[in-house]
Amino acid sequence: MKITVITATRNNAKTISHTVDSVMRQTHDDIDYIIIDGASTDGSMEVIADKQRQYPGRIRVISEPDNGVYQAINKGIRIARGEIIGTLHGNDRFTSPDILHHVNREMADKATEMIYGDVHYISPRSNRVTRHYSSADFTPELLKMGIAPPHPSLYLRKGIFSRYGLYKEDYLIGADFDMFLRLMIVNGIKGKHLPLDMVTMTTGGLSTRLFHRIFTNNREKYRALKENSVPVSGFSLLKRYLYTPK
Repeated sequence: MKITVITATRNNAKTISHTVDSVMRQTHDDIDYIIIDGASTDGSMEVIADKQRQYPGRIRVISEPDNGVYQAINKGIRIARGEIIGTLHGNDRFTSPDILHHVNREMADKATEMIYGDVHYISPRSNRVTRHYSSADFTPELLKMGIAPPHPSLYLRKGIFSRYGLYKEDYLIGADFDMFLRLMIVNGIKGKHLPLDMVTMTTGGLSTRLFHRIFTNNREKYRALKENSVPVSGFSLLKRYLYTPK
């Protein structure tokens, strides 16, 4: 089946080439690839144009100012042609060429509406692995502590967005957590873990910066829990720092 991959990017000229190549080299051959560029000023569009020439007819591009990553993702969702939709940001890449093959295989079961897997982070300077992020032990109850699967590993059926809405664009980094809450806690959508390291993420992105990890992350998760009528306290969010996956 056709899988839409949306790359939201702005000023990632140094890494966007690797991102695009990792999509184009997937063994799954029915890919709808959309790049949403937020009016980059660092030469990103020149790199993307080169990639369009290298892979003619395989990359759709929108480049214009936006109000953040979630508005960019929503633009992609609205024009997506795939039955399945996922994201791959402009400083990340698929860990191996068979990721979408595995996504397609798992989503062949029409009863499966969402899947998520694992990711790892690398240092942009040394390419050294700095963190593994697995969702193997995730349960929806952990959302109440602010713990969610890694968003870059999330793939959803397109119909999900028609029924439950797009990402909320007034979040800075927390709209993906809000989406997990809306789907799994509010609407009871059952996710399936794909035991696969799906994405190599480069540290230094907005959500990995220390201030946003500590302050913005907690504030927006608290807001999302409240807006979705999930009982929450500052202490309940702090408990996730003590959580150790099995």
